[in-house]
Amino acid sequence: MKKLFALGAIGALALGMAACTDKKGNAIHLVYSGTGSDREFNESLFEKFKEARKEAGDTNEYVIEYVEHGPDKVDSEITDWTTGPDVYEFASDKIGVLYGKGALAKITGANPSYITSETNSFGQTMAKFAGDYYGYPWTGDNTYYVQYDKSRLTADDVKTMQGLLDKAQSIGAKVGYNLPEAFWGGAAMFTFGADYEVTYNSDGAVTSVTADFDGEKGQKAASAIYDIVKHPAWSKDTVAPTADSGFVACIAGTWDIASYKTALGSNYGCAVMPTVTVDGETKNLGAFVGGKLFGVNPQRSQMDTDRLVAAHELAKFLSNEECQLERFTKNGIGPCNKNVANSATVKADENQVVLAAQLEFAHPQDAVPGNFWTAPGTLINGMINGSITKADLATACKSFNDTVKASS
Repeated sequence: MKKLFALGAIGALALGMAACTDKKGNAIHLVYSGTGSDREFNESLFEKFKEARKEAGDTNEYVIEYVEHGPDKVDSEITDWTTGPDVYEFASDKIGVLYGKGALAKITGANPSYITSETNSFGQTMAKFAGDYYGYPWTGDNTYYVQYDKSRLTADDVKTMQGLLDKAQSIGAKVGYNLPEAFWGGAAMFTFGADYEVTYNSDGAVTSVTADFDGEKGQKAASAIYDIVKHPAWSKDTVAPTADSGFVACIAGTWDIASYKTALGSNYGCAVMPTVTVDGETKNLGAFVGGKLFGVNPQRSQMDTDRLVAAHELAKFLSNEECQLERFTKNGIGPCNKNVANSATVKADENQVVLAAQLEFAHPQDAVPGNFWTAPGTLINGMINGSITKADLATACKSFNDTVKASS
């Protein structure tokens, strides 16, 4: 706790001093962690950062070293944060773990206002932990939705899950939806409003988990899932929905877009998660949506306030409007910057239109209780193999809820 407090205090002091620091043309060495596939692109942004600093009157010279760690692995691959990167990419659901390791500097000074003014509500949500901002958001497009063959399905066919499955059955095709996996099936349990809430202590450890999946909302979601997995047209597999594959639609990830478009060409279609109706209530099926952020590691600066300030400046720059637009234009990465998301360029992209609509109801993949990644498999595989029937759903949902609450 003392280490975290001290590092946080130094970070706040450094950011407070940033505007009045006497620049003497120091050489500042920063270490950046990102994916290997994006290295060339990121290094081009580093050069723009250096140019921007000079234009702002900064006489320091910046040397930025690149190391390769995926945003989903940085928390496990780096074991000593005192020798870790200054700035690094991380997946939104890693924020609690990284906070607990003392690897995230609290964002203070004018930078929280930058985040709230520039970032959409989803980006703000995933950047916040324990009431404060601990990351600079730069994308929020890690999700899934309906991707389908427009030559065999209409937009109306994919609006409801029941209608989609029935239409697929009528033409002898399948609909792929990987419900046994928690990223899909667990999120479907949010459909009617059931949810969890995690409380952490000052060291980032879980102190309690509350959840209400055992109530009416959770049981409605489970009922909807049961009907889906028992439908003859449902499959847990997801492949490009072509005539040759035997599939007509899939609840597929944004990472599948490129390959599906290649397979389907002009017949590629996409839509938000379809609706389900239980006991007269209709809701879009729940979906997780995750994102990526830049974290600033206060342990690497080793009490060097100039280095810590520079790390914040780099993270802030890489998350700005210009960089997010360039990521979208060159790499198709969905923005969470408000202006970029509302630009004509982004709104002309059908997948980005669907993503924006889905953000209205999707569940942010932030700090997720550990057992939430195992509980859905037990519940939904039980439905599939017949060990859980509709008559068992109340008991099964209680077991699901107890498992989630037991996370630590």
